[in-house]
Amino acid sequence: MKKDRLICFRTGKDFHERLDRVAKEERRSLSSTIETILTNDLKNKKESKSVEKEKRQYPRQGIVAAVFFVCMVSFTACNTQPIEKKQVNVVFRFDDYSARSSTDMELRIIDAFRKNEASITIGVIPFICDGDVHDPSPKDIVPLTSIKGDILKNGFKNGILDIALHGYSHQTINAEKMTEFSGLAYNSQVERLAKGKKLLEGMIDAPVTTFVPPWNKYDLNTLRALEELGFSTLSASKNGEATEDSKLIFFLPASSDLSRLRDAVKAARTSSDTQPVIVVLFHAYDFKEIDEKLGSITYQEFSDLLNWLKSQGDVRLLSISQATKVINDLSANRFLLNKRNHTLSRLLPSSLQEEESITLYQESHVLPKIVLKVGGFYLLIVSLGTVLSLIMALLVFPRSAFIMNISTFGSIALSIIILIYAFHGLQGYLKGMMVSAGVVGTSIGLCLSFLYIKKNKLWDRNSIVEKDQA
Repeated sequence: MKKDRLICFRTGKDFHERLDRVAKEERRSLSSTIETILTNDLKNKKESKSVEKEKRQYPRQGIVAAVFFVCMVSFTACNTQPIEKKQVNVVFRFDDYSARSSTDMELRIIDAFRKNEASITIGVIPFICDGDVHDPSPKDIVPLTSIKGDILKNGFKNGILDIALHGYSHQTINAEKMTEFSGLAYNSQVERLAKGKKLLEGMIDAPVTTFVPPWNKYDLNTLRALEELGFSTLSASKNGEATEDSKLIFFLPASSDLSRLRDAVKAARTSSDTQPVIVVLFHAYDFKEIDEKLGSITYQEFSDLLNWLKSQGDVRLLSISQATKVINDLSANRFLLNKRNHTLSRLLPSSLQEEESITLYQESHVLPKIVLKVGGFYLLIVSLGTVLSLIMALLVFPRSAFIMNISTFGSIALSIIILIYAFHGLQGYLKGMMVSAGVVGTSIGLCLSFLYIKKNKLWDRNSIVEKDQA
């Protein structure tokens, strides 16, 4: 059925909430639910007319419902303003909770969320490495203590904490590339994940179904292991791995840090996303009270930021588990589209990157926009290189056939070499891509001038043609 008409109506808060509950139970959008109710009512009304009965015999509830909806529709006719104000969903993820982490700061963070009646996801390390986690050499592990476990259990029971498994020991297996799971054998990954999951579930007396890999690094074997162990949600970064047929239901990668959160909210408000999502990742070392050098914010500034978010009427504070229940699409397909979007955004100078492409976990419709922007940027570089080299070549080449040949064929060879280097490992980087585009443009300009000069034999028309070198 063609849908080319818009009907808007206003209603009370209680009635809206009842409709919203029905929509969620039936896994439909709110507009689809209302349309279904009206369609069924009109269908029943049509069937009733075909039966010769007294009007008083019609079901009173059907008449009342139909009249109620028609009255609401007629009341406001329809204006172009949206019925509901778009909500910005801000998800907080705090990593590295362990037996060795700062309990005092963690309690202060939990208290800040309690005061604002909000929930936060905590990435818990069940068996923290006893030593430098960046050193892959064998080390002892320290299990999460009962005191730390009680904090988690109480926070979970009170609805403040959402517990996620954050690795096993958070110790890297590679000295050059920080990762605990990527590159590890499948059976070893299953073993580590199972042990960590068992410990946390025993401490909080509830299932743990969200995984946060250390350093946000994992591989396809990690996904297989998570699926086997009953995990449903993965939160890493936008650069992770995924397959379109993944059995994991939810992918919710980190997209922002504390320092960019206000800008992220501003970008979310103006974005085209219907349910903008910001996933804020932070650690204890982000606080100046813990690390003066690495820290970017004080606890008081963090508390003020949280209070500001809570005071915004269009901002909703969520944990990862809460987000999976209210955000429509957190599938592997959305994750893969964001990964491509993120990769393409890195090919633009920071001044041309849009805040929403950096700090939001965007919906699928944004990909064509970034493709056009990146394509236009590099087409401009190629065009400038072509025009400038064409002008220079037309001035120089007629004077020397030797220089013309060397420059033209040399630029072609250089273009090939630079393109191979720029895309080495299937990764394109900003400087490499800009240089590549410039060299390709230059090569095109030189080739065009070469063909033009050779076709018209311009060097033969000049008396300054170089003699063949004997």
